[in-house]
Amino acid sequence: MRATLSALASFNEDERMILLRQCRHEEACAAQAAQPIPPGLLNTHQFRHMWRSLGVKLSREQAAAMFLRHGCDVQGLLPYEVFAAKLQGSPARLLALEPEQKGPYKASGGGWGFKGKILYRYCRKPVFPPSTWDGTLAAVSAKPPKAGLILEWVYGYNGKHNTAPNAFYTANQKIVYFVAALGIVYDPANHTQQFFQGHDDDISCLALHPGHALVATGQVASALDGSADSPFLYVWDATLSPPTSVQRIDFPAEGGSSSRLIVAMAFAPDGERLVVVTGDNRHTVAVYKWRNKQLLNQGVGHNGQPPQVYGVVFNHFVAKQGAGGGAAAVTSMFVTYGVKHIKFWVSTVDAAGKEVYSTSQGKFKGAVKADVMSAIFMPSQWLVTGSPSGELLVWDALPSRPTYGCCCQVVAAHGPGTKMPSVHDGQPVLQGVRCLALRCNNTELLSAGSDGKIIIWDITGVQLGRVLQTVQFQDPAEPSP
Repeated sequence: MRATLSALASFNEDERMILLRQCRHEEACAAQAAQPIPPGLLNTHQFRHMWRSLGVKLSREQAAAMFLRHGCDVQGLLPYEVFAAKLQGSPARLLALEPEQKGPYKASGGGWGFKGKILYRYCRKPVFPPSTWDGTLAAVSAKPPKAGLILEWVYGYNGKHNTAPNAFYTANQKIVYFVAALGIVYDPANHTQQFFQGHDDDISCLALHPGHALVATGQVASALDGSADSPFLYVWDATLSPPTSVQRIDFPAEGGSSSRLIVAMAFAPDGERLVVVTGDNRHTVAVYKWRNKQLLNQGVGHNGQPPQVYGVVFNHFVAKQGAGGGAAAVTSMFVTYGVKHIKFWVSTVDAAGKEVYSTSQGKFKGAVKADVMSAIFMPSQWLVTGSPSGELLVWDALPSRPTYGCCCQVVAAHGPGTKMPSVHDGQPVLQGVRCLALRCNNTELLSAGSDGKIIIWDITGVQLGRVLQTVQFQDPAEPSP
């Protein structure tokens, strides 16, 4: 066809003009013969007759194939303007006229027989299916395979880049922790694991309910859908087999600002409230009644690129303290801590019976202002925190005292230990005292440092007392003494 038109072309009339002239002539002949066809269209009979007049013979089957290839309408008529453009167009222009599909073939909804150009998000130019493409194979591959994988064991522990407590004993003496997107319940007696698999991306923090049965895990915003702007948390029962979800709370982006991830969490001593710190630039601290997702309070934790807040710790002894100086009684207290700061959060009940939260920044006073790596409240209403260089800082946590929120004592405890990569820029930094915990009798405090030591302290007095015992842990790679 192209060769015939090229031979007939002249300086005054090119190939496309010749083709359109013949098409219009066939259209005019049909109108004179009282066989009207909508303007700009030809049927197969007219199409074959037009090419016969140009010296090209086409069978009915060939004409029908041309109509299907170049696009006929529902009545089987060919728009000859479109046909002329495709026949005489350049290869690039012909590609531009092809039908297109955005994204890959879908697992549901069919459309697997599409053979036009396909636009992919990560491909600068469109792609086309192979010429031998068989759409029925795509329908088969959309079905899940009969064979699958069963998760049996997870190796390792994701403790290197975590900043908050992330491993706990449950009520049935099992250990709960997380690796990647899995919550893991390990039974040391039988050496078995069970898995909570509700998350779709890496878990970033974990908190244990005071009843030691429920666990809260928060994750980073998933990038599976391309948005990566809505992290969420699950509260799940670690004592069931398998671990079962109890509640889910989402944190969608607001005002174009993503929460990025859940940085830290903690349950209140009554178990009904859950404090959540998100990874936005304000490190928003939200207090929830988690069972019905009721938001009680929201405030700024610390400004900066996350993570600026490392953890959240509640005061489990606040019920023993009253109000001072006629002030409203304190109903709960917790601290958020992290990069060169510690912040006290106190809730009181006003005259209308509404829970009101107030905050105050901790004052380092004579202590070196450094990152706060860990924190724990003592029964005597003092707060102990760990520093990167290994010291323990003791803070006044009683609102009725004039020194409330101030560091009142610095205790030399641990050595600086080995430097580890920073969670911010990867540069080697001191990790200091990463863990503080009370023993169940509330008379002894345990501090663990990056020097490999666990120190047991007497806290029967008002402040931090003497050392009762020091346990030196040895690196498994080091030879025995």
